[in-house]
Amino acid sequence: MLVVNSSEMKQIDLRAIEIYRIPGIVLMENAAHSVFEEIAKLNPRKVAIVCGPGNNGGDGFAVARLLKTHSYDVDVFFCFDEKKLKGDAKVNYEILKTMDFSIIKDIEYLQNNMINYDLVVDALFGTGLRGEISEESKRIIDVINQGRFILSIDIPSGINSDNGKSIGKCVYADITITFECKKYGHLLGEGREASGAVIVKKISIPKKCMDEQNIKTFSCDDKFPLSIYKRRNFDTNKGDFGKVYIIGGSYNMSGAVILALKAAIKTGSGLVCGVYPESIIDRVATQIPEIINIPCEEKNGFLEIGVDMLNDIINKADVISIGIGMGKGHSLLEMIKYILYKFKGYVVLDADGLNNICEDISLLNEANSKVIITPHPGEMSRLTGLTVDYINSNRVEVAKDFANKYGCVVLLKGSSTVVSNGEETYINTSGNPGMATAGSGDVLTGMITSLLGQGYGLLESGILGSFLHGKAGDEAYKQYGYGLTATDIIENVGKFLKF
Repeated sequence: MLVVNSSEMKQIDLRAIEIYRIPGIVLMENAAHSVFEEIAKLNPRKVAIVCGPGNNGGDGFAVARLLKTHSYDVDVFFCFDEKKLKGDAKVNYEILKTMDFSIIKDIEYLQNNMINYDLVVDALFGTGLRGEISEESKRIIDVINQGRFILSIDIPSGINSDNGKSIGKCVYADITITFECKKYGHLLGEGREASGAVIVKKISIPKKCMDEQNIKTFSCDDKFPLSIYKRRNFDTNKGDFGKVYIIGGSYNMSGAVILALKAAIKTGSGLVCGVYPESIIDRVATQIPEIINIPCEEKNGFLEIGVDMLNDIINKADVISIGIGMGKGHSLLEMIKYILYKFKGYVVLDADGLNNICEDISLLNEANSKVIITPHPGEMSRLTGLTVDYINSNRVEVAKDFANKYGCVVLLKGSSTVVSNGEETYINTSGNPGMATAGSGDVLTGMITSLLGQGYGLLESGILGSFLHGKAGDEAYKQYGYGLTATDIIENVGKFLKF
């Protein structure tokens, strides 16, 4: 599904109005009808609609009229100066006045009588909201949030539609009805939780309006990522599903490489080879009998892989993952450089693989390997020099810009993981807060490594891997809640790898 920022949606609306001659009042009416349809499904006994002074409020006024004409018991709350109303919003407000609507100016009335309302409709602010909101508006939001069931029009009031951040205070909706496309704010930051279930409704904007905007950002919903996954032929063998090498681990970080190796096996790899310090072979080999163990020399508990072994790996591998639990040091950076220059297959760089290349990030441009990086915001900060706060406020742009600049695929981890090759960008929608647990990222790296070995491309593996990772985490949450572990995620992956 397409995802747009506020500027793109504004351009789409303007194109519909100015080029395709669809009056704005018609679009507002269509939006109101689509909201009315969803409210009718809820069959509320009494509805409160809280309207703001902009077009979002105009939608609310129109919804109120439709509810009234269909014999619903509805009250409208408008706590602003009427002089602030303009254009189509003012037209719909004036229509209500001709219908002898009781427009309530006091938000305290709603608070004191909230028990009487089955549904509160949030039509306070829309996608154009910028800057801090007033104390009075914050007070109105507080009252809306006391509602038994809350439906937001377009986006929860107080959420920045471009990054999902709360602008001081926001509505927490049970349902959000948005139009034509999802917005970044529905999927990112606080907006993901605040939006509740997001329903996208068409309001008769011509498809060409969307096509001409050339939107290249998409949400990963169930049907799309899972449709990437291919059914296997009966006439196959393990050699058809990749030989992957996971290089990592150290004396004090053996668990990370164990989790990645287990995840690769559970995601369907044909052959998985673990390359790790010989001092941890007893820990690794006893945990995962299905893998090929390649213990290597070490220095002070860290990997020391000779050129002969590296060349052997490069000659045999379809995919090489580097970095998990590996540590940081000059010799490790030199190993990464050697692989990136000599290996022409897929490389997954994560964790200490990323921490090492921070010293010489230009090697990504010089690499002969096809690279996907999987940083969390802290690692991305070290790679770019940007603050974590800036990265979290501009996740799509940061991932896209880095992918363009360094010629790789970026999987920027977080509550809504972003995957970009610089041209197309995908925002993941699966997963839950219980997955913020040690080893979860190691599992994701193992899954992506496995998918690459099975023949999926860099972007496909990032999209499918992050989605499956989240779905497995959601399944684990049903069993263990916030007590789920990385191992629980691994054990649930297979449920989504069947037809």
